[in-house]
Amino acid sequence: MRRKILVVDDDNEVREIASFVLTLHGFDVSTAANGAQLQEKLAIERLPDLIILDITMPGENGYRLCQVLRHSKRTKHIPIMIITAHAESIYARISKDLGAVQHVSKPFHPLELVKRVQCILS
Repeated sequence: MRRKILVVDDDNEVREIASFVLTLHGFDVSTAANGAQLQEKLAIERLPDLIILDITMPGENGYRLCQVLRHSKRTKHIPIMIITAHAESIYARISKDLGAVQHVSKPFHPLELVKRVQCILS
């Protein structure tokens, strides 16, 4: 069975690029534009092997969603990669403190994203 990635970002272009390149490299990719769609996908789809989560989104931000995911028995084992336009080091520290396994600044090179995903899932 192919490894499943759930990409959560309010930017349609980021979702499309991530989905395209990860699918091209053999992953099963699902996307969500916000926290509500994330929760819906988690309820009805097979749980992902990795969640790629943006920070700045309307409604619940990615840090709050990361906390919710880390505290749920159902999702606490799923690795989370944070992607954000915030490049300052404090944001990487916050991501780590909240339990994210990776913090990637936007813009990112699509192949670098694939490399990081492969490393997390290996």
